[in-house]
Amino acid sequence: MSTIRRDPSSIHVVITGMGTINPIAYNVPQFWDNLLKGESGIRICQHTDIKNSPVKIGGEVDYPENITEYVPRKMMRRLQRFIIFGHVAATQAIQDSGITREMVDNDPSRFGVIIGTGDAGQMGHFEACRKIDEFGMESVSPFYVVGVIPNTPSGYFAREFNFQGPNFSVNSACATSNHAFGTATMMIKMGLTDVMIAGGTESVLNEAGLAGFNIIYALSRRNDDPATASRPFDKDRDGFILAEGAGCLCLEELEHAKARGAKIYGELKGFGFSCDAYDLVAPHPDGRGAAAAMEAAIADAGINLEDIDLINAHGTSTPLGDKTEAATINRVFGEELSKKIPVHSTKSILGHMVGAGGGTEAIAALQAINQGVIHPSINVFEQDPEIKLSIVANKPQEKEVSHVLSNSFGFGGQNSTIIISKFKD
Repeated sequence: MSTIRRDPSSIHVVITGMGTINPIAYNVPQFWDNLLKGESGIRICQHTDIKNSPVKIGGEVDYPENITEYVPRKMMRRLQRFIIFGHVAATQAIQDSGITREMVDNDPSRFGVIIGTGDAGQMGHFEACRKIDEFGMESVSPFYVVGVIPNTPSGYFAREFNFQGPNFSVNSACATSNHAFGTATMMIKMGLTDVMIAGGTESVLNEAGLAGFNIIYALSRRNDDPATASRPFDKDRDGFILAEGAGCLCLEELEHAKARGAKIYGELKGFGFSCDAYDLVAPHPDGRGAAAAMEAAIADAGINLEDIDLINAHGTSTPLGDKTEAATINRVFGEELSKKIPVHSTKSILGHMVGAGGGTEAIAALQAINQGVIHPSINVFEQDPEIKLSIVANKPQEKEVSHVLSNSFGFGGQNSTIIISKFKD
C-alpha cells in the first residue's frame, strides 16, 4: 500500500500492547506485581567481572527458562544481550496486542519498529578488542558487526515478524525510549504507518559500563546493602545503579485498532523534546531544557497543568539530578500544585536502565491508569528537604489516574517527556 497522508492533528495514537524483561520481571504482570511490592532488583553482580571494580552492584537480568521461545538457541550464541532483551520485550508487546502474522502479511509496509538503545553493544566492542589484542584480527566473530550496531534489535524483530515499514533505532542516552515513542507516534500521525513497536533496550551493565560511569562518580557504592542503594529523593542518595533490560509498547492508529477490536490500554497523548545545549553530563542549573520538554508535552496533549495526575520522574538517585528535576517540576507546575501531584521513580526499584528506562516507566504509567494504583518510590528514608514534591514514598497509593507525565533526561543535554492518558472513545 502507498503512504497514506494524514492530518496529524486529527489522529489519535493508542497503546495496544506492552512487553518487558527487567531486573524484577520477565513479563508485564510479574513486573507490576513486584513494583507494587517494592521488590528491589538490585544485587551483587553475578554476570560481570567485578573483582577490580569499586562498584559491585547492579540491576542484572537472568534469562528466563523459556528464553528460547523468543530467540533460537543458535541466535542466543550470536546476539548481544541488548538485542535479546529488546526482542523479548517487542515480541511480548506484539503478542499482547493481538496482531497476528496474517494481519501483518496483508500489508507489511504498514508495520514499523523503533527500538532504541543508549549504549548498544558496548560489551561486544570490549570483547572484540580483547580478542584482537590477544589472538589477532582473524579471531573476531563474523557476527561482531551485526551484534553491536544499535539498529539490530529493530531489524531482527522486523525479520522475524515481517514488519516492512519504517525501521531504525534512536540513541539519546537515558532519553532514548521516550524519543522512540514520540518518533513512532509522529510516523503514525503522518500516515507513514499504522502500527509501530517502540521502546528501548540496554545491556550496559558490564566491566566497561561500570568503569565508565564510576570514573565520573555517577554510581552508588552501597555494595553492602544493594536493595537500598537506589534512593531517588532521599537526602542520603549517592548515585544511580546501572541496570539492564527492555521495555516496548505497541502503538497503533486509533481507527486501525478499533477496526480489529483491539484492547486499548491508553493513549500516547503528547510528547516534548528539547536539548539543554549546556553540558555533556550535568543538567542545566535552571532546568531550562527539562522544563521546555515538559511544557511542550503538555501543550501537545492539549491538557492543562491541573490535569496531570501523576509524574513518573526521571529520578535517578544522583544528588544533582534529582534536585534539579524537582526544582524544574516546581518551576513548571508552581510549588503549590507540585505538592499535590504524586511523584515517584521506577528507578528506585529497577535501577537505571539507561536507554530502556523510559520503556519500563511507560508500562508503569499505563498500569497506574488501568489499575488505579501508583507503585511506590522505595528507599525514601528521609526525603531531601530541598525536594518539594509529593513523593509516593515506600508504599503504593490508590488513586484514579487519567494523565501521567513521564520524564527521561540523558547525557548530552537530551530531554524527552511523554504524556500517557486514559483512553476515552
